[in-house]
Amino acid sequence: MTKRKPLKFNWDAEKAVKNTEKHGVSFDEVVVIFKDRCALYFDDPQHSQKEIRETIVGWSNARKKVLTCFFTRSEDIVTIIGARIATHRESQLYNDSQDVEYQIE
Repeated sequence: MTKRKPLKFNWDAEKAVKNTEKHGVSFDEVVVIFKDRCALYFDDPQHSQKEIRETIVGWSNARKKVLTCFFTRSEDIVTIIGARIATHRESQLYNDSQDVEYQIE
């Protein structure tokens, strides 16, 4: 079994404060969804003009809610751009993905 390197997180401190004020979700808090083995990852081509951006939707045990985070990554460093409580649609996608049952044919 290969041991994975731990991710390192960084972000703009001023942007983090504004994000918490606007969305009520801190960047420190949203880091936990990267540990969610059931988290959903999506490419974000609409916002990827200067860099490749991605979205993660995952569970926060502390909040008992699904959160969404927008980020970029290089090697083992994740740069958080924004975070918020997941929309109804995002929460449904996450919850539906947890109900998948596989049938062996």
